[in-house]
Amino acid sequence: MKKILALSILVIATLVIRAQSRIGTELTSKENVVLYLIEQEKLARDLYGVLDTIWVTDVFNRMADDELQHMDKLSTVAAEFMIDVPNHFNEYKPGQFVNADLRDLYLDLLADANFSLEDAYRACANLEERKIMNLRTALKEPNFDLEIATYKTLLIGAEDNLKFFVRALVQMNSGYLPILMSKSEFEFLTRNIFSNTNWQAINHNEKNRKIGLF
Repeated sequence: MKKILALSILVIATLVIRAQSRIGTELTSKENVVLYLIEQEKLARDLYGVLDTIWVTDVFNRMADDELQHMDKLSTVAAEFMIDVPNHFNEYKPGQFVNADLRDLYLDLLADANFSLEDAYRACANLEERKIMNLRTALKEPNFDLEIATYKTLLIGAEDNLKFFVRALVQMNSGYLPILMSKSEFEFLTRNIFSNTNWQAINHNEKNRKIGLF
């Protein structure tokens, strides 16, 4: 009975991971990958922008600005390959997406991030981990130099953001369990998060205050 239960859990977990890892499976064309990545960055921009109005910290505002730049970089890739980026990608209000899966993910992450600053950091780490895995998969596809350079730049940014949130959660006497990465991948990525002197100091007593509701 225990073996059957364990097998069932493993199958369910595999299906969840497959459902969450879109690039390289469902998104097979270059156009679909680029457009998906643009909307993924929009999701991050929207999420960080809303969280900036909820929690007293300068982290989310800075990251929202970074995500907007990432959208511009991906739009340059789209233009290079004559991929039409719909105007509404930029005109849509926060939380509005062409891709229904990204819309649902945005709502789930925003709901998870509303309870405490710790929960907000964990939801953002969740998002950054998804971005990392999708970008890594995109880099495995046949790409030209511009795509490779752009995806690598975005990957470095997502890895830095994930390490930031993990470090912040550890400082809060909490932690983060990866949802898509293997244990070894996660441990390798976060192995030096406390040895980097460039980490931004956080005064949690000052900033762990909520200032709004979505």
